Amino acid sequence: MNVSRRWFSLAGVCLSIMLVAACGEPGLSAGNGDPQDENYDGPRATDRYFMVPAGESTIWGEVTGEVEVKVFVYDRFSGEPATGQEVTFEVMGTQANPPHLQARATVTDDAGAAKVRAYFGVDAGSWTVRADHPYANAVSFTLESTPVETGTLRVRVENSAPTIMRLGNIDVKVYREDVLNCDYFSPYGQIGVTPLTEGNVSFAGESIDFEGLGTRNRYVVTAVARGERGQIAAGGCVNALSVSADTTSEVELLLQLVPLNPVGRYDVVSFWDFTEAIADSGAAGAVIVRVLNVFENPGQAIYDEIIALVSNLVGGLISSAIDTFLDLTNLDQAFQNMINAFIEDNAVLRQIRDAGRDLRDVVANLQVHSELSIGKLDSNYTFSGQDNWIGLTLYWRWDCADNAPADCGAIELVPEADGQFAELGLLSSNWTGQVVAYDQLQINRHPVSLRYGRLIIYVLNDVILPRLTDGNATSMSEAFAYWIGCEDLANSIIPNGQVCVTEDSYCLQATTVANFCESAVSTIFSFADMMVRGLEFDMGLQLGGSGKLIEEDSDGLVDRIEEGLFDGFVQASDGGQSSPFTATFSGVHRHYGE
Repeated sequence: MNVSRRWFSLAGVCLSIMLVAACGEPGLSAGNGDPQDENYDGPRATDRYFMVPAGESTIWGEVTGEVEVKVFVYDRFSGEPATGQEVTFEVMGTQANPPHLQARATVTDDAGAAKVRAYFGVDAGSWTVRADHPYANAVSFTLESTPVETGTLRVRVENSAPTIMRLGNIDVKVYREDVLNCDYFSPYGQIGVTPLTEGNVSFAGESIDFEGLGTRNRYVVTAVARGERGQIAAGGCVNALSVSADTTSEVELLLQLVPLNPVGRYDVVSFWDFTEAIADSGAAGAVIVRVLNVFENPGQAIYDEIIALVSNLVGGLISSAIDTFLDLTNLDQAFQNMINAFIEDNAVLRQIRDAGRDLRDVVANLQVHSELSIGKLDSNYTFSGQDNWIGLTLYWRWDCADNAPADCGAIELVPEADGQFAELGLLSSNWTGQVVAYDQLQINRHPVSLRYGRLIIYVLNDVILPRLTDGNATSMSEAFAYWIGCEDLANSIIPNGQVCVTEDSYCLQATTVANFCESAVSTIFSFADMMVRGLEFDMGLQLGGSGKLIEEDSDGLVDRIEEGLFDGFVQASDGGQSSPFTATFSGVHRHYGE
């Protein structure tokens, strides 16, 4: 009779008289308490299977050693081995330092056997392990751990990069070598693996002793250290360690910073100031600066333009220079005084002038909302990325009180369904980057196309002027041409209809000045609609960046980007470059499903 049949016959006799324990089967319980109680461990009439220990129910082992816990499961009615049945194993009681089970559950094989390995810790003692099946009786084992020759392992943890990050709160653990190998070590945890013993040191450079390690085994020591925010930041592992009896063996464990994984999408807010860079960015920048300067003092701009036209006219008609002509006729002072008075006396024109002055500040402080995506890391911790602008915010705070909230005067631009920002086009950039020194993000220099001139025109024509004029003007040329009466202005400057230079027999007519005024207004302010619109993509940006990666929940994935900084220059179509500009940014990792 084979083993299975022998056990079946024996168990069948026992079950027939419901006196299982009296049959002398080791570990097989007769049941304690009420069979209806969920903690009852004996056979029930409703059981389909019965379970017996494979051998003695008391199993002996050594400190830091291992033993096998094994049961057989049989079909109660056929007596055949029950295959594919899940059996759970549990260490009972609350004794200190219990053995660690290889698994909580296992499935029976073709012979009906289910088994796990139990690993003893550094303490001698006795523990109960119970095997359970939902439709069979329970089986209990007594595991006895006996002392053997032991030694002490002293572990000193060191920081391999102390200049980059200070490490502390370091967990140090000791495993049997047949349970864990450094090739499979992860600072973020070992699933299903329990150490023989463990401890903690406050900072790198400190040591910790592990006593009572058996001399017959080899060990693996791991350490996990935390950074300045309490996050897991470094780890280390040493293989193949052993101890000698009654001695202390020393080992140094080097902590290596764990590279952060920035892969994912981030909601980013950045703040840009282009003022200085635009000023020296070639022909395109000169046009924009001219627009801003005109708005600073429109009266002076009109005067300069009229004088330029007068100069072109009289330069070929009189022998003296234009300055002489102006001195003789006193036109220079008359022009300036009259135009300035015109603007000061007109509340709407005064608002438009002030709005033009505000425009420089509006376009100098650009807030960008973008979605920054970082692709998969390669072996060198480099990656590709993309930054898609999904919103622009400018601030026109001309009528905001001093104590107004921060969002007062916000002008928000959002893209259309196709991602285009109206006349600004699609604002996006692709780049490459890398992670260095544990938490430093580097974004390599790359181009970004921004129709900066069109942005100025949009803010002025679609936001500022309609608001100031109740919708009566959507361009500077319309506003000034409508409110400046050039004929009245000319008659005020030349009240007698003309002014003459006697020796050259030349007279400047008031009607000519009126025509020049109208031409000046059109020239000065229409170019803001035409020339700046015509800049197209002349205002290209070349920029790179950096930031600090923040990991908060010890999973190795970046949660935030702080201290972000873009720096670069404006690239004109003629190849010219501006002075450097900077922008600050920060980002929050967008979690799955957001």
